[in-house]
Amino acid sequence: MLLIGVFANRNWILGNWLKEVKQRAPRIFSVLWVPTIFAGKRWFEKYFPKYLPKRQAYFFSYLTIFEKYYTKNESKFSNNSIVLYPHNEPELGSLTRQSKILNNAYAVYFFCSNDANLLVDAGLIESKVRLALCAVDVDCVPNKFAKRSQNMVVLASRYGPRKGLEILPEIVRRRPNLNFVALGRGWENFLDSSNLRREVNFKYFELNKESRNKYFSEAKIFLSLSNLEGGPVPLIEAMSMGAYPIATNTGFAPDLIGSKKSGIIVPINPEISQVLSALDEALNIETVSTIDYLTWDRITKMMIKDLYEITNQSMSTKLG
Repeated sequence: MLLIGVFANRNWILGNWLKEVKQRAPRIFSVLWVPTIFAGKRWFEKYFPKYLPKRQAYFFSYLTIFEKYYTKNESKFSNNSIVLYPHNEPELGSLTRQSKILNNAYAVYFFCSNDANLLVDAGLIESKVRLALCAVDVDCVPNKFAKRSQNMVVLASRYGPRKGLEILPEIVRRRPNLNFVALGRGWENFLDSSNLRREVNFKYFELNKESRNKYFSEAKIFLSLSNLEGGPVPLIEAMSMGAYPIATNTGFAPDLIGSKKSGIIVPINPEISQVLSALDEALNIETVSTIDYLTWDRITKMMIKDLYEITNQSMSTKLG
């Protein structure tokens, strides 16, 4: 199976997916990096070679990449391709349009059940749905020198409009008894405009594996305020290291947080008071890990199973 990813994402979540799977079964999987997701945003997309090496099956890490190659050669990619669906984006078009494209794939791997249900309601064939949920990074291990701080709250994300961070400055100011640590990339303008840097109970560090492992091991609470996610993957990484999660009702948060023992769900675009109440409640709840099964071994087995079924399907077609 050929795994197709975007070069710019090779060290981020979607690229890591491909590399972890290939590492576990190098004789079965190979990786090819393309320069773009082919969403019509870059001028050079139309000049990029359309050819992909011949394989029994293909794994596309983004819907628009699959659409680009499928429309150029339907017979080559029809019903032998798997498409990873991280989350919905405006560039993907309507859900009805997406479902029509995805019905040409053999299977669609979803990060969360909500996205899968929306696509099925829009026309995606239900038998093509696989709830993958993603996996915890193998390098995501507790820092042996860290000591859990019962009043630390950690956030982790790139800065962006769907991260819901507009209410964070007021939350920090209204809970001076809590120490907030933000791990991220691209936060600089937001920190300056919101004056968050001036708050004595707030610190910001670049998000990398070292800072993630340190502060996820130290924090009592992990907080996600996003209004649109497929994951977020930092949610499962924080849970795996013992942080108690508070997350908005998006992505796979409702798939993984089923009771107060496992975390607290707040609405998308929550009121500040709702987040403050959740923080106060979380301080008195003992963390219970419920995501030990989310491993790359599990993901790899899912993909090998689908590859086996695609291969059998192809052989049956030739014999018939």
